[in-house]
Amino acid sequence: MLIKDRLTVRQFTLLTFLTMVGDMILIYPSLVTAYGKQDAWICSLLSQPIGLLVLWILFKLHRTQPELSLVEICKKLLGPWLGSILAAGYLFYFIIGAAICLREVGDFMTTQIYLQTPIRVILSLFICPMVWGVMNGLKTMGASSELLAPIVVVFMILLLLGVLPQTELARLRPILDTSWMSLMNSIIRGAFSSFGELIVLSMFLPYVASAHHLKRDMLLAALGGGILLSMLVLVSLMVFGPLFTQHGFYISYTLAQKINIGNFFERIEALMAIAWLISTYFKSMLYLFGFVLGLSQLFQLNGYKPMILPSAMLMFAAAVLIGPNIIFYTNTVMPAWLDWDVTVSLIIPLFLLLVHRLRFQRRKQSAKRLTS
Repeated sequence: MLIKDRLTVRQFTLLTFLTMVGDMILIYPSLVTAYGKQDAWICSLLSQPIGLLVLWILFKLHRTQPELSLVEICKKLLGPWLGSILAAGYLFYFIIGAAICLREVGDFMTTQIYLQTPIRVILSLFICPMVWGVMNGLKTMGASSELLAPIVVVFMILLLLGVLPQTELARLRPILDTSWMSLMNSIIRGAFSSFGELIVLSMFLPYVASAHHLKRDMLLAALGGGILLSMLVLVSLMVFGPLFTQHGFYISYTLAQKINIGNFFERIEALMAIAWLISTYFKSMLYLFGFVLGLSQLFQLNGYKPMILPSAMLMFAAAVLIGPNIIFYTNTVMPAWLDWDVTVSLIIPLFLLLVHRLRFQRRKQSAKRLTS
């Protein structure tokens, strides 16, 4: 194996939670409300079982070859040629996913906080700790998640509790007044825009210390992140209503700006930004690490560290070139990204499971003929 470090189950669980919430903290309410309107919170809750099913399928695929990563499973099941092509498709997905997370950080910082700072400066400052984290390996990333994940949870709880005095149930009415097609579209968005992107964890499951409750803890961590995002959608709707929630670019950050308790506890949007940057940092770092590791496995290299710096430079270039501004990104990239999430997290894993099943049955029938 290229990696000798091992993650504990707790560290992997925390990384699952951070990847789940990731950049979704700021953009998830707008994604779900775009079709769900005032019923988006119901759609978000209904999307949780679907998302857990997707994650269970990913874990089921891992259990077919527990010692192999996703890239290696593709090559093993489909052969060196077709498997390598599919693995290259996953690697492209990982590097673009990392670039999108990086670009979201750049757009957020240059439009909300550092208004006069060039976006390339922000991208460079954010990518340096990512490269440092990947170079230090999984063990360091896992230990960092144990330190920083509680900060994300505490800041999110402060946000949800701080805006409760400004919520109004009337903004959720009329309930279930949205068309069924729009509700289904919102449910699919809620399931795959968050749970679907956990496909990157399939690259690191072989490096988790074996435990019987790994699947349970991973599913619970993802469910906890999903419930947190659902609560965020519900609170956003009760404070701003569906129209502003749908069209607000960074609705959670705007939500934090509304907090004012006794003219004393207010202006905590910096804490919201910190929580989002921490979770997005871990998500983008895992995507970059998954790309570097998969690239090394695809070309059967002796180590992955020489690939870190070129991959980081590629991610930086993709983040700059992915779109001229946030409007283009929202209108062009995001609709296509949902279809990509469905393909890589559901359709292809089901296909790989089917291939494994057919090959297993054929091997079993051959063994029966030999014994008979």
